[in-house]
Parts: sequence; structure tokens; C-alpha cells
Amino acid sequence: MSRPLLHWQAAVLAALLLVPPVAAQTRDVRIDVRSDAVRRISVHCESLDPTGDRQARSWSVQADEVLATDLEQSAVFMATRAWTGAEPAPDVQAVVGGRWEVRGDQVRLTGEVRDVPARRPILIKEYRGPLREWRALAHAFADDIVQQFTGEPGVASTRIAFVVKEGKAKELHVMDHDGAGLQRLTSDGSIALSPAWSPEGSLLLFTSYREGGGPRIYVMPASGGKTFLVSGRPGNNTTPAYSPDGGWIAATLSVDGNPEIYRMDARGRSPMRLTTNRSIDTSPVWSPTGQEIAFTSDRGGAPQVYLMDREGGNVRRLTFDVTYTDSPAWSPKGDRIAFVARTGGGFDIYTCRTDGSDLRLVVSGGSNENPRWSPDARHLVFASNRDGTQGIWVTDLDGRPPRKLNTGGREALSPAWSPRVVTVQSAENVPIGP
Repeated sequence: MSRPLLHWQAAVLAALLLVPPVAAQTRDVRIDVRSDAVRRISVHCESLDPTGDRQARSWSVQADEVLATDLEQSAVFMATRAWTGAEPAPDVQAVVGGRWEVRGDQVRLTGEVRDVPARRPILIKEYRGPLREWRALAHAFADDIVQQFTGEPGVASTRIAFVVKEGKAKELHVMDHDGAGLQRLTSDGSIALSPAWSPEGSLLLFTSYREGGGPRIYVMPASGGKTFLVSGRPGNNTTPAYSPDGGWIAATLSVDGNPEIYRMDARGRSPMRLTTNRSIDTSPVWSPTGQEIAFTSDRGGAPQVYLMDREGGNVRRLTFDVTYTDSPAWSPKGDRIAFVARTGGGFDIYTCRTDGSDLRLVVSGGSNENPRWSPDARHLVFASNRDGTQGIWVTDLDGRPPRKLNTGGREALSPAWSPRVVTVQSAENVPIGP
């Protein structure tokens, strides 16, 4: 069956909240943004103007590249880079730039987005924080640019939890959405699996064999720290998932002798059995409304994805056109479910509507497992051996090749994308110009 932000971010972004309301400005400029998900908006990234200390330029050069990469990986923009000598694309619609000021151990980014060709301001906003967290400022600006053009923030400030294989052990790690900021969370010398974020991004549920015996469900701060037991009932305790309000956990328990889906409160108390079947039921995930649960079951022979309501009723099979499906993941938009289907010796990733219609193959090649959505539903993170080693990959769901995230060359699996942990509050928007 299925194999199946953090404290530092909160600190730096809390500092940003202390910025006086002087720098956020927007202009209602018409930009051609169409519903066609494949069509990206062309922007031209200019170098941030370094000021302050002499080291400002070395930092600004790095910030330039992080910002441009964030925009490209948002699945919203195509970005050209002025510092590479590239000219703006013929259909360029905006120029991105600003100032990068370093003074001692502090940095201030004044981000600017201007239209083309008049270069009227579309967005001007200021970000401040400690220099050691400079990447968070660039990510915050990128997310605000996405919001300015689409009405929804980007995901550059999010993180991805995953498991790294170290000999016979499997340890829990987290990293930035782009593979930077790698942090190890467990050092148990045991097997950790199936990380799942709490809705506000402060906690991680996971399965572990850390205390010997069968697998148990634990929770720990997403920034690292003490681990607490959630469910250590007799038998297996696996594949946990928080409800959207954080008040409930769905998980697979075999306390009654057969793997079944249970619902319990966030502390692991008051378990309620939701499935009653001689088959194996596992890998539950909640709908964004918290009213339904998708899961995997082999009650029809080969494993397939099923849906039920939160009380265990109205069970129906989702997938019919593909064989041996597993690892369901519900889109944050609520409209689609991703899952894997066996093809030959491996698995491909598909999505479909919640009634099973509009089946789409979105990732093939190699064996691809455990898809999980980004909070804006524009991306899927997944584990794959498509280049010969098991690693973490991201697809933007627009036909472009998936990109591999840097896990230090180590074998990685079982990814989970964080929610938007902290959003940077804008100063009050004011009109630009007369």
C-alpha cells in the first residue's frame, strides 16, 4: 500500500510587521491575466540597487537571483534577468526591481513593480529584517507580487517536510519551497514516515517506529523540538492527517485487528472508527471543508481511492479508469484530487475532479509517489526516482518538466507542503499619482 513556517520565519516576518506604514503602494494597472493556466505573465527582473554597507552588493546579487527564481517557480510568471544581459521579452508586462540596503546586521528591501512601457508603479513595498534571514524578505516580496497580479499570495515563503533515508534509518527534515534552508528535525536512528502539517503550519504529525514495536503517531513543532505521542494503540498507527480546522486527526489504526480509518481529536483521544471492512483502508486526507475524507482501500480487489463523509457514511469509489491507485491528496481549492496509479513497474500521478471525471495524467516517467498540493494549488510536490535516485520533485501542472529540489544528494521521500505560515501585512494601500 502507500509509502505514503517555522520559528525562524515567524521571527523575521514578525520583525517585518513592525515596519511603519510608509512603503506599501499599489496602482490599479490593467494587466492581461487570463484563466488559461499555461499562459504565464512576462516580467523583466532588474538588479536590486545596493546601498548602505560595502557588503550590500554581494548580498543583493544573491537576492536578485532568489527573487527571479521565486517568480519563475510561482507558475504565474516568465522572468528575464537583466544582469545576464537578457532583453525584456516582446510581451513583457512589468519590470521588477528596487533597492537593497544593508546596514550592519540588518537589511531593508524596497521592492518595486512597474508597468511597461510607462514604468508607472504597480506595487511598492518595504521589507525589513535581520541580514541572516535575507531570503525571507525576497520570498515575501515575490509572494506579494503574485498576489498583486492574481489576487492570491504566492508560495515562496512556504516549506516542505520530507523524509531522508540514512542507512536503515529514515529521518524527518524540512526545507524551503525551493530546496534551500535544509533542516533536520529528528535524529532517532529509527524510521519516520508520512509527515503532515497542521493547518497553521506550527506542527508536524508523522509516523515513527522510534520507541520500538509497531508504528506510532507523533507530533512535534515544525521548527524542531520535543516530540509528543499522539496515538500508540496496539497494532499499527499510521498515515495521520489534520482536519482543516486543526481540531481532528484522521489516521489508520489496526487496534481492532484490521487497518481502518479512524477520526480522533487533535490530542489523539476519543477515536471513532469510520470504516468497517475486511479490506485494508489507509491514507486518509481531508477535504478543504473538513466534511469529507478521501482514502485508499482494496475492498474492490486492487487498491483504489474512495471518498466518504467525515462520519464514515456515503462511501463511493473515485477511480475506475486506472488500476491500483493510492496516496490521494485533496486540492486546497477543493475541486480536484491527486493520486498515483500503477503503470508497469512504477507509478504515475493523475488528478481528477471530486466526482472522478476529467482524469488527467500530470506526471509520468520513473516511479512517482506521494503527491501533495501547494497551498495555492498551482503545484504538486512528490517523490520520484525519475533520474535514477529517489528525490523530491515539483511540477507546476502546466506541461513544463518537473524540477528536482536539492536534498544534499541524499535519498528522499514522503514530502508534504506546508500551508502559508505567515503572511506579511501590507501597509495601508494608497493610490500612486494624482
